[in-house]
Amino acid sequence: MGFNLVNLAITLRSNDASYLLHRLPLLGKKYAVVCRSFSCRWPQRACETCSVQETCGWHLVFGQELTSDPDALKRHQKPPLPFVFSFPVLGLISRDDKEIVCGLVVIGLAISHLEMLLNGFEELLSTQLSPFSAEIVRIACRDYQGFVQCPSGNSRSMTLVPENLVITSTEGLLESRIWGGSELHIQLQSPLRLLRDGCPAVCFEFANFARSVMRRVSSLAYYYGEREYVCDFKELSHQTDDVICTADHFCYSDNKNKKMAGITGSGSFLGDFSGLVPFLVIGSYVHTGKGSSFGMGAYEVVPHDGSIQ
Repeated sequence: MGFNLVNLAITLRSNDASYLLHRLPLLGKKYAVVCRSFSCRWPQRACETCSVQETCGWHLVFGQELTSDPDALKRHQKPPLPFVFSFPVLGLISRDDKEIVCGLVVIGLAISHLEMLLNGFEELLSTQLSPFSAEIVRIACRDYQGFVQCPSGNSRSMTLVPENLVITSTEGLLESRIWGGSELHIQLQSPLRLLRDGCPAVCFEFANFARSVMRRVSSLAYYYGEREYVCDFKELSHQTDDVICTADHFCYSDNKNKKMAGITGSGSFLGDFSGLVPFLVIGSYVHTGKGSSFGMGAYEVVPHDGSIQ
């Protein structure tokens, strides 16, 4: 797929973990503003008129600048943000829990600006959660198998030391997985927000889901990775139409806040996944759909009759 990523496990301490998990997915726009305060020397100046735009870390991460290549623009359109937060499932957290573990995946070129992203997240926790607040107590990297690698000292500064920072590649992540067979199971870990004919999708359709994942992964590779991922997207798109759902346990979960509404649940599928599984596996690290950079659209490809291990 052509990009590296850093997969962090961030332990937070709060006196109300439930409130924290209700609020965090809604703070994406404020997060961009907070991060800019740590990076921009002229925060009152419009980015479009800034003379240092090309070397600005905030602009690289949050600017979502379109490519000047018309063919690539047609394929990839607007670039996604090159980071993804994940948060624990709200229903699995009790009011007595004081610590929770969140995830942060940072992609490709944005890895160089990891400290800005962590500073911004810490500031968000301390200023945007009134009347409560939270603090970061531990940051560690995950390896190819997902195991947490804690550096000696277990502090942020130690984690960010180059020799302690575990940088994984998409090629390595795929090599560490074995797949085969014609069945797989998808478990949504946070509400999935996709569009269908311009309106929010209320039913899970594998083709719609898979195409969204393909667009997101290929766009991340093009804008922030080492190279564009080349494959026959038209043929893969046709493959998604032939996949059959054998067990549908999905439903649409409404919410008072529309930003948190989406499809939840799980399902099993039968079909030819030979070209799709690499996208689905990498997509499980970067989510898909609206709000994916701040916790929405998280999913897991679950082993099913030995198809993925």
